[in-house]
Amino acid sequence: MDTKDLGKMMEKYRPVLDKLGKDMGAAAKKGEENIVKISKSLKIQLDMLGLALQKERLYYEIGKEVAKMLIEGEVQVPGLDKYKKSLEKMRREDEKRQRAMVRISSGKKGRKSSAGQEQKK
Repeated sequence: MDTKDLGKMMEKYRPVLDKLGKDMGAAAKKGEENIVKISKSLKIQLDMLGLALQKERLYYEIGKEVAKMLIEGEVQVPGLDKYKKSLEKMRREDEKRQRAMVRISSGKKGRKSSAGQEQKK
């Protein structure tokens, strides 16, 4: 095929190629608009997630304060009695384990081991 034939083919298909170029440009523009919309939507969703995490942290802090107040008897809420009992039990267990750690660290002997048997001197 020589350049003359190529030129004739280009003339024949020019309207189709022009339309294709315009269509591709419009599609790219639409794609750009969609990308902008998606990025704005994602930013809002991330902001919402950040607020939700802040809210959860605040709930956690409020819960810690209320638990402390429940144990110390500063507040009484009937629906929270079951939690108060659990918190007190965990506090006693924690204190017991802390005393056991002090005994181990100080080298005291003669106390029950974790298996429940007397240790020998």
